[in-house]
Amino acid sequence: MTVQRTAPPDPAGRIRRIAVVNSNSSAVVTEQLADTVAPELLPGTVADFLNPAAGPAGIDTLLDVAVSGAETALLVRALRDDYDAFVVACGNDPGLAAARSVTDRPVVGIAEAGFLQACALGDTFSVAVLAPGKAAAMRALVRSYGLDGRLASIVAADSSSGAAAADADALLAQLVAACEANADGLGDALVLTGSVMGRVAPALAEAIGRPVVSGLLAGVRSAEHLAELHRGGAPGAAVPAAATTQTSPTRAEQEPQ
Repeated sequence: MTVQRTAPPDPAGRIRRIAVVNSNSSAVVTEQLADTVAPELLPGTVADFLNPAAGPAGIDTLLDVAVSGAETALLVRALRDDYDAFVVACGNDPGLAAARSVTDRPVVGIAEAGFLQACALGDTFSVAVLAPGKAAAMRALVRSYGLDGRLASIVAADSSSGAAAADADALLAQLVAACEANADGLGDALVLTGSVMGRVAPALAEAIGRPVVSGLLAGVRSAEHLAELHRGGAPGAAVPAAATTQTSPTRAEQEPQ
């Protein structure tokens, strides 16, 4: 499945094409990611949101991570010349290294992007996961990026990929409760690595009174900037249409003047 979201034109005529790969096979989640990201796209960005046809519909186990990682890398390989940058839109960054090995275009993992953005907000950060059973793997992921010295804690909801996609309000309530229970150990910022978590980031930040980084949005913004670096910042060419196209107002255009 491919869903396209197009930002308003860039005054300088720049066009950057990015692919946001939902590593699970759920078309419903792919649509949710597109709706979350669309208002935040920079002018001139054309973003295609895709998911593999095969693999798990939710990523909740280490086997899910392994299978979805292979599917993600294969999808990036198939599209390696079609985009200026890619985003691996799963909180475990599945297949990130493999995806980077099959294209010369930038490939951004949303967990890594979220961690790095949080490092700019203070000395330490916490990471939210969907369930307690995911904490160990998340600690290992943070360690693999050399950031374990910046990790304050792991905060766990009591959910799953499918449940979080189906009920954002329940996910928000669980994350607020988990953060309140660990209020003294949250560090300077909280990172939401899971792609389906991105839509609750503003409300969660207001509820807990500290910065909340959406890994999804951090990854997309990083990909937009890296796409320009890859292309040298030159004005782009015409953009071919995808399966579903929608021009999305930016956040600034949505706000009252």
